[in-house]
Amino acid sequence: MARWAHSVSLRNAVAAACSLLIAFVGVVHEVVGSQLYPEGPAEFGGPGGWHAAGLGVAAAGALLVAATLGLLRAPVRSLAAVISVAGFATAIPDLVQHHFHLFAATLGVCGALVALVYESPGAVKAAA
Repeated sequence: MARWAHSVSLRNAVAAACSLLIAFVGVVHEVVGSQLYPEGPAEFGGPGGWHAAGLGVAAAGALLVAATLGLLRAPVRSLAAVISVAGFATAIPDLVQHHFHLFAATLGVCGALVALVYESPGAVKAAA
């Protein structure tokens, strides 16, 4: 058996799946985001801000995947909550303007789910 093989709780598996969706949103932002939202880079202050957001979300999602699977330690709930707030802060005003921003809503929902369902390693051991 591999040295890193270990069991992951169902809650953390769900958190890892949602974290992977967060990373995917960052990748989609980079690959096709400016084609789907041509005004997007201008709203982020130019290409620098646009790419920082996309790469930052992709990196945060990857970090969350690794942390929820127990491969490294990170402030999972805090990072997921920040992502959720940013996602909803984008999705809700867009929805009010009669545009549904699927990717921002995905960040909001997935970030909230990660923050709610994640079990820290100490909590898992204490429950056992």
